[in-house]
Amino acid sequence: MQETKDASSKPKKVNLSDHSSIRHLLDESVSEIVKSRGYVEDTKLSNLKLLIGTIVITIALFAQFYKKKFPENHNFLIGCITSYPFYIL
Repeated sequence: MQETKDASSKPKKVNLSDHSSIRHLLDESVSEIVKSRGYVEDTKLSNLKLLIGTIVITIALFAQFYKKKFPENHNFLIGCITSYPFYIL
């Protein structure tokens, strides 16, 4: 037990002028502490955001590459534009 505690308590080095590496180190440290106390990471919200992003990108691709050009696809574009805010909520 003592060996694992000593191994995990080694100080981690980071470049203090690099803000992203500091943030990454803090995120890793907090994640290790939370997991060591028995909590399980919940990724439902991240997966939901990825699903919503995929749906929105699919709608944008349909709007971009629709077979008809602008005057004929006016109603289709309005439908894509009006449905977009509902996926961002």
